[in-house]
Amino acid sequence: MIKVSSKRKGMKFEDLAVPIAFINGLFFGGYALRKIRQYWEGGPRD
Repeated sequence: MIKVSSKRKGMKFEDLAVPIAFINGLFFGGYALRKIRQYWEGGPRD
């Protein structure tokens, strides 16, 4: 990657990429596990 300005202050969106991916993984992973469990148990109860 090319650094345009190494003295740039403030928030960088690149720093959020890993935490957002981690949170999305937890959310979608939990959703998928619920759906799999509902299918396995054969009912809509959650």
